[in-house]
Amino acid sequence: MNLRIFTLGATFLILSVIAVFLPTWIAAQQSDLQVERIGVSVTTTGSGIPLPTERIVIGGVILTVEVAETPTAQQNGLSGRSSLPADHGMLFVFGHEDYWEFWMIDMKFPLDIIWFNSTRQAVFVEPNLPPCTSQNCPVVTPTAKTMFVLEVNAGFVVTHRILRGISFVVLDQ
Repeated sequence: MNLRIFTLGATFLILSVIAVFLPTWIAAQQSDLQVERIGVSVTTTGSGIPLPTERIVIGGVILTVEVAETPTAQQNGLSGRSSLPADHGMLFVFGHEDYWEFWMIDMKFPLDIIWFNSTRQAVFVEPNLPPCTSQNCPVVTPTAKTMFVLEVNAGFVVTHRILRGISFVVLDQ
């Protein structure tokens, strides 16, 4: 009888531990898979949000890009920063193709923005976008559905001859 009670108690304890920790373990496994896919390096934005980084090649140039995959990271983007190193950018990764709109709210320096479809081919390019003013803050909408958006320093598109049809490649870490 005591063995039966002990067995039932141990089974209940094990099931309780599984019920409590299984969702956390599953989330960690999904997070690990995502980190494996997008890279292992992490940087911190001006807002304090840590973002993974990747190295990509576009137009023969290697860029280190911060990867914005969450809605918070995407909303914050590069806002509030005073500059961006010449060989850096921010890559916005969306879960599906759509007409992803961008604006230059709270920006302190001009950017080139490049929109890519799901095959990483550029479908829309907007060079030299100036920071917004409170009186004038236009929203830029691509003419085609996109899944990735790359923000780089203004002048990058012209200097490196980035045109529609060019693709980017993610380098292995």
